[in-house]
Order: sequence, then structure tokens, then C-alpha cells
Amino acid sequence: MTILVTGANGNIGWYVVESLKRAHPTAEVVAATRADADLIDNGATRELLKLVKPEYVVHTAAKPYNADVFRNRPYDVFTEDVTMCMNVLDGCIDEGVKKIVLLSSATVYEGATETPFREEQTETSPPPASPIGLSKLANERGIMFASKQHDIDFTVWRLFNVVSPREPHDKPGAHVYVDFYRQLFVEKVSELPIFGNGNQERCFTWVEDVADAIAGYLTDERTSKQTINIGGNEPLTLFRLREMMLAIGKEKDLLASDYDPPAKSGGQFSGVDSQRRIPSLERVEALLGWKPRTDARACMEKFIDAKTNV
Repeated sequence: MTILVTGANGNIGWYVVESLKRAHPTAEVVAATRADADLIDNGATRELLKLVKPEYVVHTAAKPYNADVFRNRPYDVFTEDVTMCMNVLDGCIDEGVKKIVLLSSATVYEGATETPFREEQTETSPPPASPIGLSKLANERGIMFASKQHDIDFTVWRLFNVVSPREPHDKPGAHVYVDFYRQLFVEKVSELPIFGNGNQERCFTWVEDVADAIAGYLTDERTSKQTINIGGNEPLTLFRLREMMLAIGKEKDLLASDYDPPAKSGGQFSGVDSQRRIPSLERVEALLGWKPRTDARACMEKFIDAKTNV
């Protein structure tokens, strides 16, 4: 069995590769990066698939983004993400790939108003307003159309706030936990800016919990042609996340005991933000018996340990 992973050096892709090697020790896991093929290039992408001839493709590749990119390059965000996925699909169709696995995002639920978000809500809710949310939903639809027309099996995993130590913290505008780490542990700011009112709720998920599920259920028939939420089950406000990260830093003697920068809320993360981003895990629990192994505090402890031990 040959498995191709796109975006294999990415924040999530790297862990997926390692999990696949453990879950399928006799398989050939091909870890593809941009050095192997620029997925924006249709010809190069199809050549990669032709060379590897995989039975399974796990598409984790995605362009990095931040608030400035959303504001200033929305067309690029949308077209690049969709183009990469459609090019991979073209290659899968060419080579008769048995199954494609897509890593999608909670941003597809931007138009939904009821929480927790259930997978079927995207069928009746308005489409996402942000370029990344709309591109992720377009990718999902493209895979479903390809499956219907070309009989390719698929699984779509909708990821919620995955915590990965591989995400760089040197620039502003990344995921909120990464920005908080940079500002609190590296810059040691006197005031912590928070997009929105600070009461937004998020469910954080440790990257290896997600990667192990993607790998472990790759060939499981129960995931055939399924779209599945995967995430944490412990909602945290951004104010509470701030308190948690400060407490962990002080317990580990990484922050001074009297360090307590006030939060300054306001602004918006360019249309991709939502007040409550909470997944319904009913489908993944009923279908597979899956639950997250790592709670929110442990996610942040592992992330901070990994960053400070580099």
C-alpha cells in the first residue's frame, strides 16, 4: 500500500506522516513537500501522482495565512487553496486513486448560527464569508463531485483549532494560541491585544490526537464518504486561554510571578472570526468511538514545552 501525503512538512502534515508510519508499518508513506511539486501547478501535481501511483492520498497542504493576508489578498487565499485541491484531485482521477482524505476546517461553519456545529449544517446555512472558509467548503464539494463522477472514496475531516508546535510564532496574526505565546512568553507585552470581545469560545485539539485519527481510520470502511468533525470538547473563552497560558508559564518558571498584562479587546479577524466555534462530536463518537485524549490545558502545556525546549 502506498500513501501520499501532501504538505508533509506542515503544521499538521508532519504529524500525519509520523502517525501513518506507526499505524501502517508495511505501507510506503510518501511525504511530499513543495520541493517535490508546487501544487499550484496542475502539470507538476499530476506528474507527482503519476510518479508515486498511490492508493491513498492525504491532502494536508495549505498556504499559511494571517489577518493581513485575509484583508489584503482574499483572492489569492481563495484561488490558491482551491487550485491546489483541484489539482490533487485531477491527479487522483488520472491514477485511479482508491481514496482521498481532505483536511478541512471549522471555518466552513461561518454561516451557521447554532452551536455546537453539526456536519449537516453546511447543507442549509449560508456559505462562509471569508476566503478561507469558502475555499474549504469548495474543496469539500469538489471532492464529493469527483467521488460521484469517478467513484473515488473520500473522508473529509473538519478540524477545530488544532494546536501544533510546528506553527511558527515569529510573526503576528497566526492562530490565537500562537499569538498569545509570542506576546506573553517572547515579547512579554505590557498589554495583550485580543481580536473581538475576548469572550469568543474555542475548542483546542492536540495535533497528535488528530493525526492519529486520520492515520488510524484511513482504511476504515466506517469513514467511507463521510464528513466528520474532529476537535476538542472543552470550550474556552480567549480570556480564559490568556489566564491558562499565564498560569502555565508561572508554574514552569517561564514567567515572573507578578506578570499579569491586562487584555485589550477589540477589532475583528477579517471575517473569519465567530463568537462560538464549538464542534458537535456526536458523529465521530457514534461512528468511531473517538474522543480527544488531550484536554485544553494539556494542549497548552505541551505546546509551551515544545516551544521553550527548542
